[in-house]
Amino acid sequence: MLGMNDIEALGRVFVTKGSRVSFGSESALVCSAGVVPVKLEERNFTVAFDPATQVWTAAWRWTAGEGPVVLNHSVKEYSPSTRVRAPYEAEFEKPQGMARSVRHPLPQSSEGTDSLMAVVQRHKQKVCPVMDFRELNAHIEPFTAAVDVCADKLRQWRRQGANVAVIDLKDAYLQVHVDEALWPYQTVEFRSHRYCLTRLKFGLNVAPLVMKTVPSFVLSQNPAIKRGTSAYIDDILVSENIVPASRVEEELECKPPERLFDDARVLCLKVCRERGQLTWARGNPVGDVLQELTRRAVFAYCGEPLGHLPVCGWLTVAAAFAKRSANAATKSWDEAIDDGTIRPLLEEIAARVKEHDPAEGSRTYLATRPGYGSTLAAWPWTWRGDRRRDRRKCVLVAPG
Repeated sequence: MLGMNDIEALGRVFVTKGSRVSFGSESALVCSAGVVPVKLEERNFTVAFDPATQVWTAAWRWTAGEGPVVLNHSVKEYSPSTRVRAPYEAEFEKPQGMARSVRHPLPQSSEGTDSLMAVVQRHKQKVCPVMDFRELNAHIEPFTAAVDVCADKLRQWRRQGANVAVIDLKDAYLQVHVDEALWPYQTVEFRSHRYCLTRLKFGLNVAPLVMKTVPSFVLSQNPAIKRGTSAYIDDILVSENIVPASRVEEELECKPPERLFDDARVLCLKVCRERGQLTWARGNPVGDVLQELTRRAVFAYCGEPLGHLPVCGWLTVAAAFAKRSANAATKSWDEAIDDGTIRPLLEEIAARVKEHDPAEGSRTYLATRPGYGSTLAAWPWTWRGDRRRDRRKCVLVAPG
């Protein structure tokens, strides 16, 4: 039996599903990751689990062995427009949002301020405060070879059949703390006050790898859960032929599972059940062309209709041509485009997609290797004749 003094010394008690009891903080990705400390060493970061506090803490490695003396951002905040100012500030101050990761006042030393900006998610019409980590990322060794590729992960998921569910971790990045020695490099200015962020944030170049490493380790602690799950950042696919989604849910701080045959969205694709099988389709309609075009905006706009679809026919070639035209018309990513040809091209592409989406319909294929799928050749006849023979440059792998 534990008395109130004992519980207070342990830092709170939590009783969750399955009569599972844990002590300390409730903010960890998993409460039952183990009773001994864990330290995972990767090429450009380390991440450690403290069973006493139930907290995962990440620390990145500097490219030069030590961090910069100071970050030289000249802009403390990219002022949001009047239309998004109110939701932007409200999102910053939400206890479960960015405010969950701020510390005020700042430590004695602060190595510069990261620019803060408002990013609008067009399809959700949601405004998010985001940090500009470009200068900080230049001092952190990037190693992307181990990062999961979304298209490859989707191919794996499509092979799992129809009896599957998706679990979405709650505020996944914010569940991982940042080593205190690195806090001064994650500072922002908001309403004339400076804040130090103590949690992992989207935009840091090591963040996707951290979010691959931690859930993968947690899920691997149970052999059945390891066999029946596949994680991509904060989304976890559960094959319920192997393990129930409710069993996986017990181990995580997450949203309720979504079963794909109930109509769900997975990595921006819409999934529904037809004739006992899952069908995958475009998750969002193609939006209108932005008023202000830059190379960055053109690349983002062309990426949306392609998404993670395995076959898109003529749209693949048209989007590639638009991006090449944007490259030729600009010298930098954020230079405005005003040559009068790219906007009509994008508008024509959008109109054609809305009238006849090349991603619709079924594809018939024969397996070239057991359990994998076939290779479909997408012949772009707009290429020069000497390049048409090089099939390696234009193959698409269909779902197996």
